[in-house]
This record gives sequence, structure tokens and C-alpha cells, in this order.
Amino acid sequence: MSMIYAVEYHYVTDKDEEMAQVRPSHRAFNGALADKGLLLAAGPYVGTHNALIVVRAEDEAGALALLEEDPFNQAGFIAERVVRQWNPVIGRLA
Repeated sequence: MSMIYAVEYHYVTDKDEEMAQVRPSHRAFNGALADKGLLLAAGPYVGTHNALIVVRAEDEAGALALLEEDPFNQAGFIAERVVRQWNPVIGRLA
């Protein structure tokens, strides 16, 4: 049974221009996961070098594996990925 996981990306802070070049493929990757129903929401925290990606997976390792091929991850733009199981009890994801 799949659960919902919140994955926080902590981006490197000195690669803004390089990240801008890869961003279209990063968003296409996320869009493909969303089309499959595996990615529920994604986007940056305003004014930071962090982002939140909400996915469906069997476990924490599965959530990270789902995002392993993200072009931002492959290019080394993510300094850290923090994953937590999330249990929405109210709203559309509940």
C-alpha cells in the first residue's frame, strides 16, 4: 500500500545559472511523475534554496528512489534530500 511522503530538497547555493538551464528538464521529469499519479505536488519555498516534493511511495527508500533520476539530482544540484512520511487528515490528499 502506498503512503504519502514529503521530500524536501536543499539545493546547492552557487549554481543558480546552471540550475536555470536544467530546470525545464527537471520540471518535465516531475510532470511525468505527476501524470502517473506518483507526484502529488512540487515547488520551491519562496526566498530559499529549498523545495518540497510530495509523492506516493511504499516507503522512504521508495520515495527517494522515485526521485533519483531527477535531472537536478543527476546534475548534483541537491545538497541534501530529507524524506518524511506525511499523513494528511484534512483536505484533498486526505
